[in-house]
Amino acid sequence: MARSGSKQSAGNSDDSLKYLHLWQFQAVRDAMLVASVAGLVWLGYALRAVTVPLLVALLLAYLFEPLVARLSRHPRLARPMVVGGLLTTVGALVIGVVAVFVPVAVAQTAGLVRDYQEGRFRETAVTLSGFLPETWREQAESAIEFLPEAEQEPEGSPQAVDDATDRPEPRGGFVTAGRRGVADEQRIRDIVREELEQAGVGTEGSTDSMHWLGVARGGARAAAVLIGGIVKLGFLAFLIPFYFFFFSVWFPAVVRFGRSLIPIASRRRTLELIDKMDAVVAGFVRGRIVVSLIMGLMLAVGWKIAGVPYSIVLGLVVGLFCAVPYLGAVGVPVAVGLLAFRELGIADGGMQWYWILFWPTLVYGVVQTIEGYLLVPMIAGKATNLDPVTILVVVLAGGSIMGIYGMLLAIPVAACVKILCTDLLLPKIRAWTSGEASDPLPIDRG
Repeated sequence: MARSGSKQSAGNSDDSLKYLHLWQFQAVRDAMLVASVAGLVWLGYALRAVTVPLLVALLLAYLFEPLVARLSRHPRLARPMVVGGLLTTVGALVIGVVAVFVPVAVAQTAGLVRDYQEGRFRETAVTLSGFLPETWREQAESAIEFLPEAEQEPEGSPQAVDDATDRPEPRGGFVTAGRRGVADEQRIRDIVREELEQAGVGTEGSTDSMHWLGVARGGARAAAVLIGGIVKLGFLAFLIPFYFFFFSVWFPAVVRFGRSLIPIASRRRTLELIDKMDAVVAGFVRGRIVVSLIMGLMLAVGWKIAGVPYSIVLGLVVGLFCAVPYLGAVGVPVAVGLLAFRELGIADGGMQWYWILFWPTLVYGVVQTIEGYLLVPMIAGKATNLDPVTILVVVLAGGSIMGIYGMLLAIPVAACVKILCTDLLLPKIRAWTSGEASDPLPIDRG
């Protein structure tokens, strides 16, 4: 009887398997979940023109939520009114900052491009190469060849005569190599012109018409690119505040809806972990954004006082890099190099080499000290609870995988992984090592 009963139960189980859907198997459901997440990521990337403004607006709503929630507690301030006032205030601040700093930054950027195109960096690099050891001059020569050379004045002109009189003797053959490159380029142009003349298309009129046609095409392409960039920027400037308003107004309802989706059996524990990770991510992201903006302004002003050229542009760019810990240090050699190029280009003698090294480094050291002892404790605090070695390792790992985006995401992700390991994985491993559990990662069969 027992044997027949077992056969009957086995038969019933086999019959029940016939009526199960594919998604009712746990392994298939896990695979479908992973595939769905990967598909959503791919779809978001494919529709990045739409998803990027949405994600930026959602991130801003998340970052400004504590301020909006605090102001909304006032009985006379409704949440839409608070969000609208915040958008107006932030927009006015952004316009003011743009009006003050953008013209200076654009002027310095234009000066940097002009100096590069006019060959001033090449001339200073040639001068600087004379102070290098003989073993390094060959590598310096190959690097300097990538810099554009100053345009030559026509022979016989007063400027050309003055340049020929005042030109220093070449060191290491850089000037000679640059002239040889110009001569080779001119010879190639002559050969092409002769071939066109032999083909019957080298007349003066056709050359001029081809020249003006090329100029017209290039101008049309540049205008199209400029107009497209302006339209895209205006589109983002409209969409991001538009999405931010609704995301910020609906943020509490979205949070309540998300919490209702968590199973009741594990809701309390899950919400505890989510709250811990939220505190880490929000504290780090909000703190680093504010700290990096303040550091950028301090570096710009400090390097301006130290005499570093293009200090406004350099300081603001390095301030953005400071959003990732230790990444802002790349601005020190750039500041030293720019100051060295300017001082070595002064005819009457400029700053001594040790001051060129000292002043930009001193400015960065003072800003780093203010960040470590004043800005971070006041604004960000020790949100991630990660030691400096771990931060450096995860930043380098994130950069090697995803570049600058990986560097930005590495620390929050590492802090969340640390919370999961500390609160979930390590207690199970300790119970397994102490003999209280037979498996460090038991499977719940209930």
